[in-house]
Amino acid sequence: MTEPVNVENGTGPRSWPTWLKLLALRPLVAVVIAVVAVGVIWAGGEEQTTPVTQREQRVSLSDQEQMQLGAEQYSKTLTEERANVVASGPQYEQVQRVAARITAVAAADKPAFDWEVTLIRNEQANAYCLPGGKIVVYTGILPLTNNDAGLATVLGHEVAHATAEHGAERLHRQQMTGTGAAILAGGVAFTPGQYAKVMALLGAGSEVGISLPWSRDNESEADHIGLIYMARAGYDPRAAVGFWERMDAASEQDPPEFASTHPSKDNRAAQIESWLPEALREYRAR
Repeated sequence: MTEPVNVENGTGPRSWPTWLKLLALRPLVAVVIAVVAVGVIWAGGEEQTTPVTQREQRVSLSDQEQMQLGAEQYSKTLTEERANVVASGPQYEQVQRVAARITAVAAADKPAFDWEVTLIRNEQANAYCLPGGKIVVYTGILPLTNNDAGLATVLGHEVAHATAEHGAERLHRQQMTGTGAAILAGGVAFTPGQYAKVMALLGAGSEVGISLPWSRDNESEADHIGLIYMARAGYDPRAAVGFWERMDAASEQDPPEFASTHPSKDNRAAQIESWLPEALREYRAR
């Protein structure tokens, strides 16, 4: 005959020890704590909207903090590349000329930023704009830009990352995902080794499912804003199509879009074509 369960003292074949019940609740408690912690971080970010696209976002750094961090990295780069800084000649003049027009437009969205551009002799086909407005252009990208409008495509895109505060937004998102993952891992792991493995799994899942899609969205948004910036600066936005085609032709084989920080070539081209009517209205209005 089966013994009845003693409800009062919790004995009997169907009862669990109290410590085992608590262990079973750990993952659920961790989920609740993670949700609360992520919510607190999200609410603590500064709420604002991006230029042109008017997307609502939250960031972790003020404009002044972004300017300080950007200026520190810019100064470090100029020190390291001192021997390669180009300070005269046709390429220097072109970069200064186009950057002045693009940043004049961008300053309407971020008047506090301290805009400055430096050309560095380097074979990399690259350029970037640091948070706060400091721009670095490598000479290796100039053969691909081909002319002022092509260079305006590049600078518009890079400056858009700064005015849309993608760096500060990415930091805010990383704080949320990192905190959430750490709490969840602590709720299911019992040893340091298990914790490390769970964090690695959560990190890999977060990279493919959250970080990479966010990065692709940021790149697409920079394309959109940059197209409007170059149009407002007086450069024909249709030149962007040719530049990205040349850039794609010069690039190595891209990974599948889901594993990339950038949209696929076909998706990028389709998006730019869809934004061209808006950009052309800005260009013609000017």
